[in-house]
Amino acid sequence: MDDREKPSLGVRIFAPLFFISGSLSALWWFFYRVFDVFFGALSKIEVFDKGSFYMLGVGIGLLILAIVTVQEGWLGKPLSKRQSAHLTKAAFIGVALIFTVPHLVHYSENKYLIDKGYTVCDEASHQWLFIRYIVYIQPSVECSANLKKK
Repeated sequence: MDDREKPSLGVRIFAPLFFISGSLSALWWFFYRVFDVFFGALSKIEVFDKGSFYMLGVGIGLLILAIVTVQEGWLGKPLSKRQSAHLTKAAFIGVALIFTVPHLVHYSENKYLIDKGYTVCDEASHQWLFIRYIVYIQPSVECSANLKKK
């Protein structure tokens, strides 16, 4: 490993900052949406943003990259075999969470809102690539495509 080319000063400084800020932003976004979905006050129209829940796995992945770049770039120490093994396992867990958490949260949220008397308004719900917005309404609200704007 000693024969590797040393990264430039800019990469050693800005890559860890990028990964740290990206990780904190992704994790903040995820936990904000979890709190909003499960502990926030319910209104007559609830919009479930399934794309936000991919951020847990993304945040973990960026956190791992931040740890590696800080240790190797800022501290100048190579990863030990034990650290490498643990970080590899954490990376696989992060990737698995990217694919599982959105579906688990969607299932939980759907059950929670249906039990509270909400129904899915298909006209107002929409999807773009993997980001899906599902609109739940109370019976007193008329379902229409105009609800997308609210």
